[in-house]
Amino acid sequence: MALAAFLLLLREFQVTRSLLDYIAGWKHRPGAPLVFLLIGIPYSFFGLPRQALCLVAGLVFGVVWGFVLATLASLAGSVLGFLWMRRLATPAQRTRMQARFSGRLGLIGRILEQSPFQAILTLRLLPVGSAIMVTIAAGLYGVPLSAFTWATLLGALPQNLVFVLVGAGARLGQGAQIGLGILLFAGSSLLAWVLLARARREGSAIATLADTRPEDENASSPQP
Repeated sequence: MALAAFLLLLREFQVTRSLLDYIAGWKHRPGAPLVFLLIGIPYSFFGLPRQALCLVAGLVFGVVWGFVLATLASLAGSVLGFLWMRRLATPAQRTRMQARFSGRLGLIGRILEQSPFQAILTLRLLPVGSAIMVTIAAGLYGVPLSAFTWATLLGALPQNLVFVLVGAGARLGQGAQIGLGILLFAGSSLLAWVLLARARREGSAIATLADTRPEDENASSPQP
């Protein structure tokens, strides 16, 4: 909501309004979608926030094409990161990753081994969390490619649409469109918490991840 209010406020200034119109004009340049993908796929590969990518897509390409391009870029980047970690990373690189994210990475990995599709879908739907952590854990712990791809796609769709709507609404000055994005964000977050509540009732390990505090992880992690 703060982001949406900030973007609407920017439209009140002539300088930023002209800048937003200039950014929107990029879509008319030859090969603009290809350029976006060439930038967006490596961006997503390194696990950078896809919300910013979707905002830019909405600003430049509008709702429909922005949503399609942002989804393609984020999905392709995540799948490439998964394949790199699973098949191309050296043993030394894997060891470094496991040491860097010790504690939470192992917890995510154990959960992914038990219910890969449901776990990835829930983690992607959550409004907070580390996308790169999920990708690394899925690659390290042998999640099937099909389960990772479909869960990543379905889990990312709601927030992709939300931030594309916000970006496109900011460019056009449409408060209703931004409001719709906020409502969709609330809905996707609610769906994630419903899945977590179901996991708690069923005694699923997915709920353990949400209930684990950082100090619990540090206490359970082996000391050097």
